Amino acid sequence: MPGIVGVVTPEDQFVPANCAAFRSRGWQIDESTGTVLCRYALEMVSGPPIELTETFRFPNIGGFAVVSPTDERRTVVARLLDHLCVVAGLSYYKLAAPARVIVEHGCWSAEDLGYHRSLLTNGLGEFSWHNGVPLLDPQWTMPGLDSGLDSGLDSGRSAEPLAMDLPNGPMVPVGGGKDSCVSIEAIRAAGFRATLVTVRRFPVIQDVIDASGLPDVAVSRVLDPSISALVARGAMNGHVPVTAIVTWASLVAAAFGGHDAVVLSNERSASEGNVTYRGVEINHQWSKSAEAELLLSAALSRITPSLRAFSLLRGMSELSIAQQFAATGNRYFSTFSSCNGAFRSDPSRRVDRWDATCAKCQFVFLALATVLDRDVVESIWGTDVFCVSSFAGFEALLGLTEWKPFECVGESSECRVALAVISERSEWSAHEIVTALRGRLVSSELWPTESDRRQALTPLAIELPSPYERVVLG
Repeated sequence: MPGIVGVVTPEDQFVPANCAAFRSRGWQIDESTGTVLCRYALEMVSGPPIELTETFRFPNIGGFAVVSPTDERRTVVARLLDHLCVVAGLSYYKLAAPARVIVEHGCWSAEDLGYHRSLLTNGLGEFSWHNGVPLLDPQWTMPGLDSGLDSGLDSGRSAEPLAMDLPNGPMVPVGGGKDSCVSIEAIRAAGFRATLVTVRRFPVIQDVIDASGLPDVAVSRVLDPSISALVARGAMNGHVPVTAIVTWASLVAAAFGGHDAVVLSNERSASEGNVTYRGVEINHQWSKSAEAELLLSAALSRITPSLRAFSLLRGMSELSIAQQFAATGNRYFSTFSSCNGAFRSDPSRRVDRWDATCAKCQFVFLALATVLDRDVVESIWGTDVFCVSSFAGFEALLGLTEWKPFECVGESSECRVALAVISERSEWSAHEIVTALRGRLVSSELWPTESDRRQALTPLAIELPSPYERVVLG
C-alpha cells in the first residue's frame, strides 16, 4: 500500500530542508490490466525514507498484448515509461524540492538529462515563485551518465532509436476546452480518424467526447494519497507541468494502441510568460510552450522515429482559435469548458461548467465575444461575465498590472486586440465595463495598433510532420 513509511503520529511536522534527495525508483506494469505503478522516495537526513507511488492505468493495452516479447514496441514502451515516471515524479519532488535527484531506472543520454533539467527548472518556475525559493536546479544522477548506477541495458532496452509498426491514426488529447475541439474538427476534416485520449476524466470532458462522436481512451492517473497529509504537515505545494505528464502518458497510450502521433492543441500564446522572477521569465504554461515542445519532440526522437508529438495549433493566436471554434457551429457550445472549477478533484467543489468569475472564464468570454453574437456567448456562461466577475481580473488580462494571471490565458497583446474588436461591435460598444476597460487602455497608451491587430488575428505558418501537413487551419 503506497504511503508514508515510519510516521509515528500525524502531528509530526514535515520539514522540507530535512530531505536529502528525491529518488525516482522506477515503474512496474501489469500487462493484464494495463496498470503501471511509478515508485518514488523522499530520502530523509535521518529516519526511514518516505515511499510514494503514483498509479496509471492504460485501458487500451489490449492491442499491445499481442506484440511479441522481442518486438521493438516493447522496448519503446519501456523507454516511454521511464520518461513518464521521471516527469510524473515532479508532483512528489516538489514536496521538499531537495538539492539532489537520483533516477534509478532507464538508460539516459546527456540530452535526456538536459530535457529533464529544463522541465524541472522551468516547469516548476511558478512553484519557485509561489514559494519564494530560488529557481530549482538540483544535481542529477541517472543511469548511463557515469553515475555508477545500472544502465538497465541487461533488460533489453536500447539507447538507439527504434522504428516500429504503428498502423493506426492519431491520438488527440482532450482537455474539455475550445482548443482541442478545434484540433478534433481539423483532423476530421483532413480525413483522419482520430482516437481521443484523456488523462484523468471529468464529466465536462466526457460531454465533449460524446459530442465529437469519436472513439476514445481514458487513461486514469491516481496520485499517492499521502501528498495531502504531507502538505498538511509542512510539505511544499504548487503548480507542476501537467501538460508534460499528460503528453508522456498519451504517448504511452499511443504506443499501446499502435497510433502514429499524439496531436496536441497548444497555441502560440502558451510561450508568453507571466512575471519576471529573479531575472528569469516565469511561464505558467511553460510545458505547453514552443520551447518545451521542441525539447520533448527531440527526446521522443531519441526513442523512436515512428511516433510523433506535435501541436497542431502552435502557429495560431487565441483569437484565431476562437474563430475556428465558432466555425464548428454549435456542436460543442453547450458541452465545452475551460474553467478550472469544472476540473476540481473534489466533486463537492466542482462547478458544472463555468464559475463565470475566474481568469479563464474572463479570457475565453472575451475571446469568443469577438466572433459570436452577444446572446450566444452569454448563453454559454448563462450570464454576462463582464458584469459578474472582477474588473481587476480583466485589467490583469490586458497587461495593466504587474503580471498576467497564472492561468492558461492568451497574450496580453491579443487580449487588448479582443477588447478593441468587441468595443467596435454595436452590441458591446456601450457596455459599461467594455467602455471602462477601453478608457484604461487608451489612458495607458496601450490601445492596439493596426500592426497589433494583424499579429493577433493572423496565424503563423508552421511545418507539420507527414502525413499531417494536409490538415488545414485558418
